[in-house]
Amino acid sequence: MVELLGVDILIVNRDFSTVPAGDVETVSGRACLVQDLSHRLGTPRGSLWRHADYGIDVSRYLQAEMTQVHVDDLVQSIQVEAEADPRVQLGTAKCAVVSRDLDTLRLRLTVLPIGETNPLNLVLVFNSRTGMMEVPGA
Repeated sequence: MVELLGVDILIVNRDFSTVPAGDVETVSGRACLVQDLSHRLGTPRGSLWRHADYGIDVSRYLQAEMTQVHVDDLVQSIQVEAEADPRVQLGTAKCAVVSRDLDTLRLRLTVLPIGETNPLNLVLVFNSRTGMMEVPGA
């Protein structure tokens, strides 16, 4: 499945991860897809000038009142953006609210990678105080 899901440079705390010899570490297979989806969902839409349609506009949701309409819109945006990755089977992205409070919204995203029968589950945490989205463990 590595061939289908890819190989990429491992990013840790927004920087390349290196081995003691100085080479960059890589990530492959399902871990590569998790890393790439977390980057895609954490990138503000329009912030990459050559890829204006990449990412979601998280700040739009975090700065607005978290009404059910806004939460439903965010959930749908996450599903659509996850399926924009060609390694995710179309129609398989499902996103649901796990918990929410005044500052934090936790969502569960489930996708089915191409060529696989086991779904991939991610937890997304949106924090309105910091304006950040993170995927714990990615």
